[in-house]
Amino acid sequence: MRYSEDWLVLVKKIKSERSQDFKADMQTIKEEDARKLQETFGQFFGKNSDEMKKHSSRLKNKIYLFGFMATIFFVVVFYLTKNVNFVGI
Repeated sequence: MRYSEDWLVLVKKIKSERSQDFKADMQTIKEEDARKLQETFGQFFGKNSDEMKKHSSRLKNKIYLFGFMATIFFVVVFYLTKNVNFVGI
């Protein structure tokens, strides 16, 4: 029983610390979300603007290439299935 009592005290302590740090105004929440978004964006694309331009252009080119390849694939599949006569269908 001693372990469960210690665990409950720890949980209550953590919840009370969280509630003391929490500020319920929308501006603080928006600023925190913007900071987290900028941090994530910086990790993915890089910290300075030159790195961001290079990484974003690479990503854009990969997306365009994938779209082009998918379009070609579907056109070829459509062409082949339209011109092949399946017996019994």
